[in-house]
Amino acid sequence: MYLSTISLIYIKPCTTGGGRIKFRAKLSNPVPEVMPYLNTVIKTGLYIPSAHTFTYKIGSHIININDRNLTCTQLTNEAQCYEMIDHIYNLINETWENKESIEPNEETRERPSAIQLYKLLPKKVGCKVCGQGSCMGFASKLILGTCRLNECTLMKDEEYAPNYLSLEAHLQLMGYETD
Repeated sequence: MYLSTISLIYIKPCTTGGGRIKFRAKLSNPVPEVMPYLNTVIKTGLYIPSAHTFTYKIGSHIININDRNLTCTQLTNEAQCYEMIDHIYNLINETWENKESIEPNEETRERPSAIQLYKLLPKKVGCKVCGQGSCMGFASKLILGTCRLNECTLMKDEEYAPNYLSLEAHLQLMGYETD
């Protein structure tokens, strides 16, 4: 077992409001040596080795692990804070226990920008087939992982097939589902 405890330091309202809360906690051990393994396990994570920081999202919750510090945002209640602490505790310990079968990844993933994704979309004015107001809005949601590529049915047309494959590769590299 790598971590023996995660100790809650505080629960406060999120700065973004909306009745959401955030917490800060202290890990029993610093975890920089676990982070390259987490970077392999969680494909959507952002690992910055020089800062000993690993950040990832679960739904709307943003989890940041830095050395021995842990923060999590956009929670609805105190019980959810404790559930998230349990999840992270298990994630770190299970990842460490399985490290022999995990290829560590020391690289910081390059994430495409919404503009890069937008350039690959159909850009049909007033289309809204995906449910968004524009292709730029759709690209932004793709980056956030709040919508899927298959929601743009135009991308399945033959003329957009090469762009679809490129978009799909970008999104899968970031660990997102496309269908």
